[in-house]
Amino acid sequence: MSINSNPVPVDDRTNQERLTYAHLNQLIEPNEYTASALLELMSPQELIALIRRADFVPWGLKPQVDDILGVKTTSNMAQDLKAALTRWRKRLPLSNPVAALDTAARHNGGLLIPTDAMWPTQLDDLNLGRPLCLWWRASEPQLLAGAQVATNVAIVGSRDASDYGDQVTFDLGRTLATRGYTIVSGGAYGIDASAHRAALTVEDWAYPNPPTITVMAGGIDRLYPSGNSNLLNQIVARGVLLSEVPPGTSSARFRFLNRNRIIAALSRLVIVAEARHRSGALNTASHAVELGRDVAAVPGSVFAPNSAGCHRLIAEGSAALLASPQDALALVGADRSTRASRVDQVPQRPTDQLGRDEGMVYDVMSFSKSLLVDEISARSGVPMIQTLQAVARLEALGLASTDGLSWKLVYQGN
Repeated sequence: MSINSNPVPVDDRTNQERLTYAHLNQLIEPNEYTASALLELMSPQELIALIRRADFVPWGLKPQVDDILGVKTTSNMAQDLKAALTRWRKRLPLSNPVAALDTAARHNGGLLIPTDAMWPTQLDDLNLGRPLCLWWRASEPQLLAGAQVATNVAIVGSRDASDYGDQVTFDLGRTLATRGYTIVSGGAYGIDASAHRAALTVEDWAYPNPPTITVMAGGIDRLYPSGNSNLLNQIVARGVLLSEVPPGTSSARFRFLNRNRIIAALSRLVIVAEARHRSGALNTASHAVELGRDVAAVPGSVFAPNSAGCHRLIAEGSAALLASPQDALALVGADRSTRASRVDQVPQRPTDQLGRDEGMVYDVMSFSKSLLVDEISARSGVPMIQTLQAVARLEALGLASTDGLSWKLVYQGN
């Protein structure tokens, strides 16, 4: 058994603890609040012992479990103690933690548990929804130590990304990665893949955190989708692959939804680059909002279905409008002056200094044909006195000239 493939030195006690978590992980589906509640009342070893006691229900613990869950009835079977124990006990004959750890080791991976120094502590923000453990694959396991929230930015979106979505995502991902931020996503087609690829284009990575992290919905030994297997293998080679389900687990729709909360919890900022009205990316954004993470969305065409979800997030106030990679840098604090100096960065035109009447006068004047003041007044609808004041102001700004009777515009080259 290759348990010692973990990225940190382990002793016999840690090995046994890792076996215990691997065993629990094969019995209990992720995001099981009842299991999390029980683990606040007992150790993982004690929970396994309880599961092994066929037909036994610790009714004395039920009021405490219900109190932790915040429920007063047992009508919700997913949170019912007896139902939960029954579910877990049915899996006992199928659990093989030694085989699971060996499979991970054969794939350059292992198991992270909450007592490990490399455990990403921001996952504890999920409270009862926190994962039991995390399976990982990485050619450079030391990168696991850098998977902390301060440097993580998630980019998620539609699987059927448009060319616009791909370009925006690539630009965002590469800009953030060149500044040392880890790009977190789900490894799917479309926006996910573009985000990962953008991070991997940064060569000679010199940061302690990985360039990109993929959070899988299935086991780390089952690269999904298969069409992205080359990309996912590149992520294993240079970044980190994570999953909260044991090796051998197939991807399923509910596991994708469960996985989304991990992506949100890992990251300090979640960017939705492109999303339909009912996109799974909106589920990730919702988790991020609940966790108090920053959320941003990229606007698109009002005619594009792939941007409908982004527009909804912005309209609801759930997400900041992301107009450029510099906006993303400002949100993570990489360039605190970016947002404040945005106006200064936009090229200023001489006409930006004009008031309302001056602008109306300017708009009806010509560069080639001189106009009398009364003609300018008639065309613009600005009264004669204000028109005289306006052309004088235009002349002072170098925008207009006069021969003493008529006026025309002066080209500024802007």
